[in-house]
Amino acid sequence: MAPARKQKGPGTTKPTQSSREAANIVQKRPEPVAVPVEVQQMMLDVFRRAFPFNDNLDVKTVIQEVKGHLFQRDFTSAFAKQEYLDAYALRWSASRALGYSDILLHSDLQQVWLGETAAADAQRTKSANRVACIGGGGGAEVVACAAAARSYSLPHLEVHPIDIADWSSCHNRLENVLCTPPPLSPYASESAKAANESLVASDQFTIHFSQCDILAVEEGRLRGMLANVHLCTIMFTLNELFTSSISRATAFLLALTDAMQPGSWLLVVDSPGSYSEVKLGQGQTKRYPMKWLLDHTLQEVAQDQIKLFLK
Repeated sequence: MAPARKQKGPGTTKPTQSSREAANIVQKRPEPVAVPVEVQQMMLDVFRRAFPFNDNLDVKTVIQEVKGHLFQRDFTSAFAKQEYLDAYALRWSASRALGYSDILLHSDLQQVWLGETAAADAQRTKSANRVACIGGGGGAEVVACAAAARSYSLPHLEVHPIDIADWSSCHNRLENVLCTPPPLSPYASESAKAANESLVASDQFTIHFSQCDILAVEEGRLRGMLANVHLCTIMFTLNELFTSSISRATAFLLALTDAMQPGSWLLVVDSPGSYSEVKLGQGQTKRYPMKWLLDHTLQEVAQDQIKLFLK
């Protein structure tokens, strides 16, 4: 048996250069930003103010109609009426916005907001942060981005939701409510009036909505949409893209990778369980995990640069 190595006494161990560097890395890791409860309430109030239902329309009935279409995965019917869009945003987008804000404020994404990416360095002369949201018509991503703009005191944030349904009216109302303080009672105290504020300032936040089928959009138009963004999100949409056409979805992801500038980020959020798999073929179908399809499609991208958030 080899003799045991002599142990150093207390106080004799000296930190190596590698251990000091590791300690510095740990110290420099950014802390996650938490969304205060009052800001979360402001986010929910944005949807309540933007999508008020009049007394003659039973919002619960409308929500059940939309839910029925969604269960059948008939998205054309689910988003065919303005009242359906409003009900969807009120019922589902409001809660999702809270979850999305936690993801957008994750410490891994701080460099996107604080201009520390290579994409931001390429546009150092421009002060605006830019985000594209594929399938972001429902407004959850928009309000979550507004919370990020508020949390990081961004000078200006441009959000570009892209969806196949016409959500333009919804986004016009969301932008107005996001940038307008809520109404107060005429009897509100002076302190309440002084504390009353909008979620973001009007000169701090802009929404540009585009209605299009992202799988059919021309490459030149896609490049124009994504060329200057720092972050592109695909929230609860990738499954539907692959289910619609795996070849077109694959072509879109490759075109997206080519259109976005080096150093920009792609953030994919989708459901676990059956919705995290794509069923292909007739008769004896095969199921493919979306994570595998995404990694396979973007195989030229370094694997450590891809993170898939499952919610």
